[in-house]
Amino acid sequence: MFRDKQKFIRLGETSNTMKIYKIIFYIISYTITITAFASTKQETLELHNTLRAEHHAPPLIWDDQLANYALNYASKCHFQHSHGSFGENLAAGYPSVSAAIHAWYDEHKKYSYAYPAFSFQTGHFTQIIWKSTTKLGCGYVFCNGKNGTPGHYLVCEYSPAGNIMNSHYFKRNVA
Repeated sequence: MFRDKQKFIRLGETSNTMKIYKIIFYIISYTITITAFASTKQETLELHNTLRAEHHAPPLIWDDQLANYALNYASKCHFQHSHGSFGENLAAGYPSVSAAIHAWYDEHKKYSYAYPAFSFQTGHFTQIIWKSTTKLGCGYVFCNGKNGTPGHYLVCEYSPAGNIMNSHYFKRNVA
């Protein structure tokens, strides 16, 4: 009876130990993800500003409040818009932050300057270069299929929001 009790205790300890290891693993993974993104924060901002400069849009500044909002939302691994009060671009499954931002920007090839307006085919691009937008904050996490979201997930928030559904605003903000 005493031996059975020892086996039970060891089994319980192993189970608890595994739970602790899993928790530590997730904390380390989350910390590495945040640290890795922190090192690309400047790159993200610079890339946005380089692309905006091509369209005579003023540079953005990094906003930690927007970044925290983006990171909290991205951590849920739901590949759908948050419907918050900011402009928002989402990308999942790209090999890097830069690749995701370039994919958004590549929509410029489909944008019609002759008929300035919102389009689902160009909305990421127009949000990036929207002249009235002044602040940027992004979150970047590894979802790896959680909730159907593949690989890395990038969420960028923009304030004030762009893509205001009025051709007059598009003429002023997208060039």
